[in-house]
Amino acid sequence: MKLTTKQKQDYRHEIELQICREDFYSFCQYIDPKFYTVGKPHLKEIATAFQQIADGTIKKLAVSMPPRAGKSYITSLLCAWLLGRDNMGSIMRNSYAAKLAEKFSKDIRDGIIINPKFLEVFPGTVLSKNSTAVDGWSLKGNTQPSYFCAGVGGAITGFGCKTVAILDDSIKNIEDALSETVIENTWNWYTSTHLSRLEINCPEIHIATRWTRKDAIGRLTDQEQETFEPDMKVIVISALDERGNSFCEEVKTTAEYRVLQRVTDDFIWEAEYMQHPVESKGLLYPIEELHRFKMSELHGKADGIVGFTDTADKGTDFLSSPIDAIYGDKHFIISVVFTQEGVEITEPLVAQQIIDTKCDVMIIESNNGGHGFTRNVRELTKGKCGCMVTAENTSQNKETRIIMNAGYIKEHFYFRTDYLPGSDYDKFMRNLTNYVKMGKNKHDDSADSITGVCERVKNRTYEKRIDNDTGEVPYEERYQDYLTSMTGGTIPSSMCKF
Repeated sequence: MKLTTKQKQDYRHEIELQICREDFYSFCQYIDPKFYTVGKPHLKEIATAFQQIADGTIKKLAVSMPPRAGKSYITSLLCAWLLGRDNMGSIMRNSYAAKLAEKFSKDIRDGIIINPKFLEVFPGTVLSKNSTAVDGWSLKGNTQPSYFCAGVGGAITGFGCKTVAILDDSIKNIEDALSETVIENTWNWYTSTHLSRLEINCPEIHIATRWTRKDAIGRLTDQEQETFEPDMKVIVISALDERGNSFCEEVKTTAEYRVLQRVTDDFIWEAEYMQHPVESKGLLYPIEELHRFKMSELHGKADGIVGFTDTADKGTDFLSSPIDAIYGDKHFIISVVFTQEGVEITEPLVAQQIIDTKCDVMIIESNNGGHGFTRNVRELTKGKCGCMVTAENTSQNKETRIIMNAGYIKEHFYFRTDYLPGSDYDKFMRNLTNYVKMGKNKHDDSADSITGVCERVKNRTYEKRIDNDTGEVPYEERYQDYLTSMTGGTIPSSMCKF
């Protein structure tokens, strides 16, 4: 029997729909042919890898690419496609914040699954009226959540994931990537909460900007780590290829990327756009190269306690005031004030820091209004401690000083591990471990101030004259002893009195 033109069209359409049910990239092209074009070959590469996850030929996949390249969209389409193929399936997709995870959930539940084109491909897919929460909803007939999500750090109780588990952008930005606390908390949450929801043989997909080697992708693909997954498939797409051309002119042109590169800090460009973790850019103080300690580990009285305050130069600069407790040739940074507040706030903060730490000598950089700051701090500490508060000028090139003293600091200085997230110490450590050797540094305040401490204490012997009767340094000699041993200079006695 000869088929009519309409029958032929219907037959071809049904074949097309059947192909979409079996082939993920064909499904993407059918749902959004204007976005999934031959001019975006990276999307086909990702779709092929997603197909391998669906077919069970790979169990772990990592995908990294520049912003606005379509990774979130194609991942949402994958979730919908997998649920269309198996209405009894279950998918977990977590992100750095619950708000972002819920946005992805809404995109799928309220957009893709009710799309008429999707329902053509999967006509039996119906949302349940009894399970509609944005952080956990079901398809009709499924007694368990078909899709559930959470932000990193959030609870996921009672749900099991068998179709695919997705960790999508677990680290928010460069600040979080440079926070040891955030990175460790994220990894601990991944291993303790995210992984605990996976049922047997459930595949994993990791989608992330490669901010740091210590993210989940870094730990799972590092052969030297115990967590190394040799069978993990990795897709890394850089904004510019080896010839300096855009990876996809339809996403962003080469000219646009080059303009963006010129106005973006080098290490952010390398991580966010080129997918080279910040550690590969040449950090001067990578966290793994620093000595660490807890305050509870310090015993006995320090040989001396010396501070250095780098006052804020411009409106966006930080005042940075680290305090060094000296034990022999080891220097323990026990306290830090690190803030962008004005002098009406920072002067009392530094004064209280001096009092609380029983600081012996506090040097305040005098280059930018430091003399007035010094006078006010000295007045605030008057009668409350025996600290010598003095102003000093720094003339040598800042970047040169920082580089020249880095080796000594990494060998002899110790930094705390027991500080609170969001504290001044935390911000100081983020800023310090963010400093790159060669390139633009938006803020160098922590590196500059720790260099200031180092210059005043390195290669100097701290010796105190002890009164044989009392066992104490004579009060009238303290200031001069501290100044001679710590700063290498001699200050007139008139300046040693409050």
